[in-house]
Amino acid sequence: MRRLRLRALTICTLVALAAPAGAAEITRVATSETGNLFDFHVSLRWDRTQLRGKLTREQGDPAANPPFGANADVDELRYTRITNALVPRFAVGLHRDLEVHVELPYVLADDHSWRFALVNGLPVEAVSTITNNTIDAMNQPCDPGGATCPLFPVGTNTTVYHGGRAGDVKAGVAWGIFSDARDDTKPFWLVGADLTFPTASAYDPAAGRSASWASPHVSSGNPGAFGEKVWKYDLYTVLSRRLGPIDPYFKAHVTGMQRSSGTYSNCEHAAELARRSPAEATLAGAANCSSWGDDARARLPWIGGLTFGAELVPYENPSEDQKVSVDVRAFADYTSSQRFYNPLTDMSGKLHATEPYLTMGGLFGLYLRASRFVSLHASASLATQTAHFLSGESLGRGGVADAGKDITGVTANPDLNPNYDWRYDAPGRRFRFSETSVFGLSVAGVLQF
Repeated sequence: MRRLRLRALTICTLVALAAPAGAAEITRVATSETGNLFDFHVSLRWDRTQLRGKLTREQGDPAANPPFGANADVDELRYTRITNALVPRFAVGLHRDLEVHVELPYVLADDHSWRFALVNGLPVEAVSTITNNTIDAMNQPCDPGGATCPLFPVGTNTTVYHGGRAGDVKAGVAWGIFSDARDDTKPFWLVGADLTFPTASAYDPAAGRSASWASPHVSSGNPGAFGEKVWKYDLYTVLSRRLGPIDPYFKAHVTGMQRSSGTYSNCEHAAELARRSPAEATLAGAANCSSWGDDARARLPWIGGLTFGAELVPYENPSEDQKVSVDVRAFADYTSSQRFYNPLTDMSGKLHATEPYLTMGGLFGLYLRASRFVSLHASASLATQTAHFLSGESLGRGGVADAGKDITGVTANPDLNPNYDWRYDAPGRRFRFSETSVFGLSVAGVLQF
């Protein structure tokens, strides 16, 4: 019996080695060449992403590091973001291994939820610095009598709903410069570029807030927009080389962003927010929005990453154009520092300064090609992010304000950062995101003509 199994395995391996090489799915590209003058791929993909993590906040501990004291990270919130989207994709082969493609996503839901963290099995609400806050954005008492003014509402499961509308359109080009199927001395080498247009409706996180600073989108019947209104430029390259039943590959990519005329800025509502009670922005900061110009607007991140993986092909029938492959990969992405939307935005109604962080994870995929015309794809991924601050604006230009002037923001101070909020950005009050998990699911059907 053992010999029979060994012989069967040997035969399967030899068949796979003898079969014509087929590129890994990550390098799939529509083509147009002799015998196939027109190649058109249509797919419909469902993407689901769940991001979970813990929000902690710095708190002074005079007993630590005597006589100076120290800041400690104290548990505050548990955060969850769940996104579901349908993504139709169309690709047309213009030449040999050269395609243009477009994606038209529709975001079914993009929901952000938070609740108080549990410590020793009990919620931290009673001792939370969010609930027991007593100052406004200018570091002034929000009530002369000493009453508290919570930063924002936190319920048993507070949720801000987004979605139910079209997302940003993405279009691009991909070119297979080399092909191991045509020249077995070379790998399959794909290069591509994508442009994401800011077509989704802009999300204004401060608009329509109630007296308690609750978002108007806490009802599922009134989902908000989610558009960031930025241009995104993606460049990538993939190398793949079929070695019998194994197809290892490597991918590198970088994403840059550019503001559009509709990109949100905290300065859009700074004047009215400074006049609220309690103040949600500094008076001096609101006055500085014009003089600070672009320095006060959103500061966009850039993203770069590497992927290493391999497709395993347990079954392939070239004559019927049938194939079953298993995809296993590991990836790491670096996201730079930014002043942009982050997990704190729906709670606070602001863009915040976010530290750079690294996202690391793995993916398992299963691809079934029933014929030349039909294939099904499914994948699941799990990743984590390194801990990083979600707030921490600099006080003024160059990191500090003129020490000879008022820096609270109550009176005029041309050096004060318009985005600075003493409740979120002062050392000892900053928020941090940790213990994160990012779980993704993707299922797609592809028609190829």
